[in-house]
Amino acid sequence: MPIPNGFLGEKDLNKTEEKYELSCLICESCGLAQLSNIVNPDLMFKNYVYIPSMSRVMMENFNNLSYQIYNNFNLNQDSLVVDIGSNDGSLLSFFKNYRTRVLGIDPAENLAKIAELKGIPTEIKFFDLKNAKLIRNKHGQADVITATNVVAHIDNLHDFFKGISCLLKDDGVLITEFPYFVELVRGNEFDTIYHEHLSYFSLKPWLKLIKSHGFEVLRTQKSPIHGGSIRIIQKKQKEKSENPNSKNIVNHMAFPEEEHNIYNRDTLSDFARKVGSLKIELTTLLKNLKRKRKKIVGYGAAAKGNVLTNYFNIGPEILDYIVDSTPYKQGLFTPGKHIPIYAENRLTIDRPDYVLILAWNFAEEIIKKEMTFRKLGGKFIIPIPKLKVV
Repeated sequence: MPIPNGFLGEKDLNKTEEKYELSCLICESCGLAQLSNIVNPDLMFKNYVYIPSMSRVMMENFNNLSYQIYNNFNLNQDSLVVDIGSNDGSLLSFFKNYRTRVLGIDPAENLAKIAELKGIPTEIKFFDLKNAKLIRNKHGQADVITATNVVAHIDNLHDFFKGISCLLKDDGVLITEFPYFVELVRGNEFDTIYHEHLSYFSLKPWLKLIKSHGFEVLRTQKSPIHGGSIRIIQKKQKEKSENPNSKNIVNHMAFPEEEHNIYNRDTLSDFARKVGSLKIELTTLLKNLKRKRKKIVGYGAAAKGNVLTNYFNIGPEILDYIVDSTPYKQGLFTPGKHIPIYAENRLTIDRPDYVLILAWNFAEEIIKKEMTFRKLGGKFIIPIPKLKVV
């Protein structure tokens, strides 16, 4: 498949498009699900097009996280908060409002420029131990390190945690947030699997990883973000023995993993079968609507949407175009299927009959946003977790 954020200009449509193997495996020892093939990260992240500030839901999540961390850990104007994978500075802008010191780390040059314009100093780097040492020497150690929706992108997880240990103060806290593998399997979220996401975490492999680097869990929290995520607050373990409170938290949270048998071959085979069934169900619906001369467009030129359209073989013969709120994507074409992308106001101009919500994790927000479209008789198709028309 093409890389999911490899959008094309019109001049590139006739050129050969690079495609890469996309397959997901699971370790039967530790339970970590991971890709078998790794694409050069420079191809995916140097000029990145996903911007969380375009989503009200994401900004509310960041607001909640910053409030929780600022108050629970008594931060002040001398505290340094470092965000790994800081994007356009969305999360750090909330910490900045609390007057803490902030620093972003992100390899995307285009997004770092936006962050800098917001007053968010940003180191344009991939995060690893080597760069952590450079950053520590330049800015000092961090009181808080946040890493939301970025750990899954990391190839060398051990080097990443060595970098965290180097940059974080001994009494500092690390906050990670990522899609929860339990919800991916339960919710049929196959389109979350793509080249940027190298790992798919549940608690079992995560705990094995952090313990090997001397960290323990302070608390965990589930979130509906991205179809079901988990936020974990952790700190460096001071004593050799594990904190009993940490162990109780982990045992409580790990229960769903055993309850839903996500490490079981039969469970994972059933997941694969459900994806196949969804492909037949959705493509049949769309083809029947086209036979009735209905106009169908997509909503959200998200990476997950590009996985779905490529894997289900849905092209411009089915979706006339896709609308998206991100200016970077407008005027371009989706990777693989080359569906044109327009601004959201195109819906009001064209008034299509159906909108397939490809960014289904923001379906509720999108439907509220497009109430006029519904009032004019338009209908939404939501493909995941189960196909429905509203």
